[in-house]
Amino acid sequence: MTSSSLSKSSSISNIKDGEKGEKKVYDLISLEVPRLQGLLLRSTLFLCENHYLKNSFLSSLYTKNKMTLISQFNLNLPPTFYPIVDISNQIKQKQQQNKTEFIFKKYLATDMLHDKDLIKYFQSKNSEKNLSSSDQSLDNSNKHNNNNNNNNNNNIMIVENSILNYYNLYSSGKITPNEIANYFIECKNHSDEQTPPLKAFIKILEDDIKSQAIASAERWKSGEPLSLIDGVPISLKDEIDQIGYHTTCGTTFLEKEFPEVKTQDSGVARMLREQGAILVGKNNMHEIGISTLGYNVHFGFTRNPYNLNHYPGGSSSGSACSVSAGLNPLSIGCDGGGSIRVPASLCGVVGLKPTFARVSHGGIFDLCWSVGHVGPIGSSVIDTAIGYACIAGRDSADPQSVLAEQYGGKPTVPMFTEIPLIQPLKGLKVGVFYDWINDCNIEFKDSTYKCIEILKEQGAEIVEIEIPNLLVTRLSQGAIILSEMNSSMKRFKNHCHELQYDSRISLSIANILPTSDYLQANKIRTYCIEQFTEIFKGVDLIVTPTNAIGAPEIEKGVLSSGESNFGTVGELMKYIFIGNITGIPGITIPVGITKDKNLPIGFQIMANWWHEDLLLYTSYVLEKNVNFKGKPQYYNCPLTNYSNNQ
Repeated sequence: MTSSSLSKSSSISNIKDGEKGEKKVYDLISLEVPRLQGLLLRSTLFLCENHYLKNSFLSSLYTKNKMTLISQFNLNLPPTFYPIVDISNQIKQKQQQNKTEFIFKKYLATDMLHDKDLIKYFQSKNSEKNLSSSDQSLDNSNKHNNNNNNNNNNNIMIVENSILNYYNLYSSGKITPNEIANYFIECKNHSDEQTPPLKAFIKILEDDIKSQAIASAERWKSGEPLSLIDGVPISLKDEIDQIGYHTTCGTTFLEKEFPEVKTQDSGVARMLREQGAILVGKNNMHEIGISTLGYNVHFGFTRNPYNLNHYPGGSSSGSACSVSAGLNPLSIGCDGGGSIRVPASLCGVVGLKPTFARVSHGGIFDLCWSVGHVGPIGSSVIDTAIGYACIAGRDSADPQSVLAEQYGGKPTVPMFTEIPLIQPLKGLKVGVFYDWINDCNIEFKDSTYKCIEILKEQGAEIVEIEIPNLLVTRLSQGAIILSEMNSSMKRFKNHCHELQYDSRISLSIANILPTSDYLQANKIRTYCIEQFTEIFKGVDLIVTPTNAIGAPEIEKGVLSSGESNFGTVGELMKYIFIGNITGIPGITIPVGITKDKNLPIGFQIMANWWHEDLLLYTSYVLEKNVNFKGKPQYYNCPLTNYSNNQ
C-alpha cells in the first residue's frame, strides 16, 4: 500500500506530538541482552531450540525487551506492506503555500556516466592535488603500505582509489584493464594471505575477471569505452546474482540446494556489465544478513581495514571492507536494517541506501522483501554517485522499480561541476532531533555537532525537530525484518543446524513473533510514513550520527563459533532503522576517527522519498569541507601496485 491510499483523517489515539512537560518525546532505550559467546552462546541456543524450554525462555526475552509495545500501540491505520510512497501531493501543497524548495542543478543519472565536463573537471582537480601533495608522498606511502608486505618503498606516490583515476589512466593509455585485472587478483590474494586475513570476498573467478578485462581493453583500444566505469573493478555482495557464481547469502547450504551456478545476472549486475564494469566477485557478508556485526564463521571473519582487530560492520561487510582496503572503488550492497550504512560508516567509506524500490530487486535473494534496499558503497561521494547512476531506475524484472519511477520520476544526480563555491547550501533546511543525536559516544557526538556547524557555515538553516515513538518504530522494524527472514528460511528447515549460532538464536526469536505483531508493525509503518511526510514539509534533510559507537572488537574466543550481541547491534543501528521501515533514502560519509583505536566515525543524512540527488549534493559539500583523512591499517589498491611498478 502506498501513502496515496492512506487516510488523511486516520486517528492515532496515544500520540501526543510535542506536548511539552507531559511526556519526554525521546524514548529509545538500550537492549537488555548480554553479549553471548562460547559456552554461554551454546547454552542460550539450547534454551532457544529445546522443545520444552524455548517458549518460556523466548517469551521472557520478548517481554523484557519491550516487544509487547508493538501490540499495545493504539492506532487506527491500515497496514503498509511496501513503502513505495507517492509525494506528489506533498509537492503540490508546498507550491500552493508558496514554500520554496532548495534548488540546485541536476541531470539524469544516466547522463553522468558520459559527462565529459565532469571528467575534465576532476582531471584538473587531480592535477592540482598531485602538484600540491607531491611533498607529502612519503607520508602517503606510510599511510597505506604499513601492512603491505609487497612493497615498502616509502618514496612512492599513492594513487587514490577512485573510479575517475581508473578512467584517467585508461584514457591516457598508461595502463590497461588487463593489467588492472592482474593487479586486482594479486591484491585480493595478498589480503587473504596476511595475518589476520581480510576475508573481504567469498569467491572470485580469476579467468572470468581476465575475460571481462580483455573485452574492456579492446573497447579502450578502439576509443569506444562504454562509460566512466568501463574496466573498473566492482564487486557485489553475495546476496546478488551474478553469472557464473552461486548466491550463498553467506551460508553453506544454499549452494547445495541450488548446485548450478547462475546463468542470468541480477538487474544491478546486468546494468553494471552494460556500462563496462569488471565484476570481480562476491563479497563476504554476515550470514543471511541477520546482524550488523559482519562476521561469517563459514567463509572467515571479515576484518575492518582501519583496525584489523575490529568488526567491519554488516551485513554488507565484505563490500565496505574491499572498498576501504582499496581493492576496488565501488561495491554494491543490500540494506535491510542498516547493512549498507553501518559497514560503510565503520570502514570509513561512503554508503547510500536509496529510496525503497529505486534500485531493482530483480535477482536479489529474497531475505527481507519490504525493508530491503540495494545501493552503492564507494570510496567517495562521487564514486557512490556514479554507482547509483549505474544501477538506479526501472527494471522490467522488478515491477516495484517500475512503480517507483512513476512516483519518483527518473533518477537524477547533482551536476557536481556546477555546485557553487560560496554558500552552496543557502536555503537548505536541515532537521535535527537533539535528544536523539546526543545519545551516543562522546566522540561521535562531537563529530556530529562539527558537521552540523559546517552545514550551517555553508548556508544551511538548522531546524530543531522532534520524532516521537522511536522505540516502537525500532521494535516494529525489528519485527518486520525478523519475520520476513524467518519466512524466507523456513523452506530450508532441513539445513537449520548448518546456520551460525547467532542466526539460529535470531530466527528462534522470530518464531515466537505473533502474526498479529507483523500486521501491527506494518500499521506502525503507515504511522511512520505519515509522520515523516509531515516532518519533510518543514525540512529538506534530517541528520544524525550513523552509529552510536565505533566498530566493536573481535575477541579471540568468537572466531570458531561467533557471538550474539544484540546490545551492541542495537547501538550500531540506533539511527538506522527509520530509513528501512519508511523507505526514505539515507547516506553515510566518514567525518572523523576515534583517538584510541583508529576507528572511523560516520555522519548520516536522510532525505524525503526520491531525493537521492539532494543527499549526494549535500554530502559532497560536507565531504569537501570535512576533509576526512583516515588512514587504514591495511590498504592494497591495484592502482597503487601500478604506481609502484612505474
